[in-house]
Amino acid sequence: MVAKIGFVEGKCGVCGKTLRRRRPAGLVVCDCYEFCPVCRTKMTPYSPDLSPRQYSASDIDVLYQCSNCGYKSKQKPVEIKLT
Repeated sequence: MVAKIGFVEGKCGVCGKTLRRRRPAGLVVCDCYEFCPVCRTKMTPYSPDLSPRQYSASDIDVLYQCSNCGYKSKQKPVEIKLT
């Protein structure tokens, strides 16, 4: 049996950030989905204040909203395979 030692890394396909972890990690989730692409503020989970019938179909898919500029994000967490 061979022990896996050292580091592994992978690059996020959305933001381009290189993530590095100690072995034996195989997957990591990039945190870029939590930050507003407009002002780089950490966003909060979005919950509609009305029933889904009163929103357009695009508003239902929103996951996060920026409290600073009001940007609404549909981006989901990105899994990155480390090699």
